[in-house]
Amino acid sequence: MKSNRLVTFALLGIFIGIHFALPSHRYIVRSDGAQQSESQREQPTNTPAFVERGIYDTDPHHLWNRLYRSLFIRIASDGQEYGYDELDPLLWSDTKRLLSGPSHQQAIHLLDEFLSANAEQLIADPLKRAFLQHDLWAVFDWSTQRPDEPSPQKRELQIRLAQIIRRLALPKEQIEKLPNNYADAVASKAFAGSYDPDRPQVTFLPSDLFQPEGPWAPLSVIGGEPVAPGHVSNFSGRSAFRVFMRLPGGRQATLAYIKKLLDFPHPWIQHPQDYDRMLPNPDLPQFPVGTQLALVRQMILIDNQGDLAPTNLTEQVQIRVHRAIPSKILEVVRVDLNEAKTSLDVSEFKLSRERFLLGKSGGLRAVTPDEREFPLFQSKGIDPFESSSERGSPGRQILSSCAHCHFRPGIHSVLSRERRRLTAAWDIKYEASNAVSWKHSRYD
Repeated sequence: MKSNRLVTFALLGIFIGIHFALPSHRYIVRSDGAQQSESQREQPTNTPAFVERGIYDTDPHHLWNRLYRSLFIRIASDGQEYGYDELDPLLWSDTKRLLSGPSHQQAIHLLDEFLSANAEQLIADPLKRAFLQHDLWAVFDWSTQRPDEPSPQKRELQIRLAQIIRRLALPKEQIEKLPNNYADAVASKAFAGSYDPDRPQVTFLPSDLFQPEGPWAPLSVIGGEPVAPGHVSNFSGRSAFRVFMRLPGGRQATLAYIKKLLDFPHPWIQHPQDYDRMLPNPDLPQFPVGTQLALVRQMILIDNQGDLAPTNLTEQVQIRVHRAIPSKILEVVRVDLNEAKTSLDVSEFKLSRERFLLGKSGGLRAVTPDEREFPLFQSKGIDPFESSSERGSPGRQILSSCAHCHFRPGIHSVLSRERRRLTAAWDIKYEASNAVSWKHSRYD
C-alpha cells in the first residue's frame, strides 16, 4: 500500500514541502475587480469582457473561480470564450498556453495566492473540493505529457498544482459518500428512461443501466486490461470507463451472446496481403438489430493518504443503438461513413459542475444534435487556438463522431474486442481497479 502511494505521488509528492523562490509579478486591478498583470494589460483591445459567473461560488471573483477560469477558459481569435464548465481543460500536447507569457504569469500568481491564503479552507463542500482537485489534476497531467521537454515554467506550474491537489484531498470515507449522480439524474425524470424506436431522435438515459440483474450486462476483457484502454489512456487514468451491452432479448440473451463470442475460436483472421495485420472474422456471431451499447466514464480522485479512489460520480455517458447492421466490414476509416452513421442512434450526456452544484438532474445534461466540440479524445495534439491552420472554433459534431471510430458493422464496431476476448464482468468494481492499476504504472 505504501509503495502505491509513492507511485501515485511520483511527481506530486516530490514537490510537496519544497522551498522555492516565488517569481515576482506586477499586477493591476481591473475595473471588474480581477487582477491582471501589466503584460496582460497590453493585449489587444478586442479581448472579451470578464465572465460574470462562477462555478465554485456565486461570487465570480472568488479565488476558486478565478483560478478555474485562468486554467480552463480559452479565447478564440474572434474573442469568443470556450472551456467554461467543460469536462476537461482545452489543452493539447502542442499547447503553449500556461507555459509562457501572460497566461503563465497569471496562473502562477493565482496558484501562489491560493497557497499563501490557504484557500483550500475557503470551501468545505466535499463535492466542490473533489471537482477542483480533479480539474487541477487534469492540468497537472497535461503538463507531464512530454517529459522529454522539461522547462522551468512547467516545473513552476507543477510544484504549485501538486501542493493544492494534495491540500484539497478528501478522506476515503468522504469520497465513498459522494453522491451517485447517475441515480439522481434518473430520479429527476428529466430524460427518457429507455429507447423508443418510433422516436429515435429522443435522447434517453437508461434507467436500468446499473441494475445488478437488469438487462444491461457490464463487459470486461480477458487478461486484466481495461475494457476501454484507449479512453483510460487518453484521460491519463483520472477516470474509469465501463462498457455495457444490451440485446433486445434481455439479460439472459445478452449473457448467452457474450459467451458465444468468448467461445468462438478465431475472432480475428490474417490479412491476405499483409501478414502484420489482422482482420475481424466475418463469421463471428453478429448481435441482432436493436442491440444497445453504453460507455460510462466515472471520476477517480486522490485521497488524503495519496491513494487513488474511484467514485460514484458519472462524468459522461455515451449510448449507441444499432438499428441497422451494415453488411460490409470496412478495413480502414478513410471511407464513406454514411452507412455507419445512419445505422446508429446516439445519445450522450456530460457532467456539468454548474448543474450538479445547483441540484439539477444529477448534473448530467444531454448533448444536443447540433452541438460541436473541440476534439480532445484521439486528437493529434494540435491546439486549434494556437494553430494558424485551425479556425479556433469547435468543428466536430459530437453525436455523429462515434462512427469515425466505430464504423464497422455491429459487433465489429466494439473496439474493446480488438485482439482481446470480451467477457461479462464478474465484479462491478473491476474496471475501476484496472484504471487505478494502469495509472500507478505511469510516469505522471
